[in-house]
Amino acid sequence: MSSPTITEKLKAFFDPYMEVPIEAWLPFSKLLTSKSFKKNEVLKSSFQSEKNLHLIIKGSAGLFVFKDGHDICIDLCYEGEFTGDYYSLLQQGINSQTPAKNEEMSAVLHLESPIYVMALEPLETLSIGKNDLFNLYNQSEFGNRMARMVSELLYLQKQYQQIELLTHTAEQRYLNLLEKHPLIIQRTAAKHIASYLGITPESFSRLQKKLIK
Repeated sequence: MSSPTITEKLKAFFDPYMEVPIEAWLPFSKLLTSKSFKKNEVLKSSFQSEKNLHLIIKGSAGLFVFKDGHDICIDLCYEGEFTGDYYSLLQQGINSQTPAKNEEMSAVLHLESPIYVMALEPLETLSIGKNDLFNLYNQSEFGNRMARMVSELLYLQKQYQQIELLTHTAEQRYLNLLEKHPLIIQRTAAKHIASYLGITPESFSRLQKKLIK
């Protein structure tokens, strides 16, 4: 059996949200590039502008910021999820269209993003360049719809994470992670999981022992 084409992979990802004939995806699949990254390879460095948005086909990635000599994990991304510094992408998109109207918004739009993105496993993605991503809004009604859906999915994901962080315990958040990614312990270093949960590696080790009992 032959491997799925880029168009088939794209359709499979969006089918749960907007099921349309595969022919509709052909123009957009031409904007995507299959990319591969080695484990621990940096996809985007801190304080640099993001150039791509990646849909993970296989593997995992993490988003990090560096503070007080430590890496802080702010997101973990697995198959069927987007990865990349979307904060940086949005800054560039908005800055190219609309000047900031006040000092607070100006600070948000011009802060150099401290986020860096790293492959946590060998990583395979479908990637789109930032200019092609922005142009999707203007190419057609369907292109606008698809680009809007990407933005909305990413927004919902970040809002859900923020709600979890503010209202759930570390144990509840970890159980939610396990439900979504049962093999996370085998795939992701404990220090990254602990950082994402906002606890120390020692506390995470105690949490694991508690749940095993």
